Amino acid sequence: MLLISLSGYTQPITGTWQVSQQANCMSGELGEISETEEELLGEMASRSGNTPKTFTFNSDGTGTENWRTHGKRKPSSKEKFLYRYTDGVLYLLDKKSRLITGTYIVEEITTSSLIIINKDRTCERVEFVRIQ
Repeated sequence: MLLISLSGYTQPITGTWQVSQQANCMSGELGEISETEEELLGEMASRSGNTPKTFTFNSDGTGTENWRTHGKRKPSSKEKFLYRYTDGVLYLLDKKSRLITGTYIVEEITTSSLIIINKDRTCERVEFVRIQ
């Protein structure tokens, strides 16, 4: 049974992942949403455009984050980062010193989906879908 539960962490994280859902600490603190707040959230989401946020994890420990920049004609911006993935934990590293700048617990990883939780703020949860 233990072997089966640990087998999920043997999946490689390398590849391109698209953010499918993202929850932050504010969504849990707000409680029930009123109609006005729901309309406002819908309007804000429609203005964000249709360019998805993606992360690419390369096998050499480097990665790229792509996202839409508000007010720019170009559909996305790129930010490069370093990472290390071991024992179900994803560490983001500083480019120069290689010190850990962010720690994420991998809640689930399969061939098609990835769910991570910020170690320091467990209410921050991001769900990804593999696109490559």
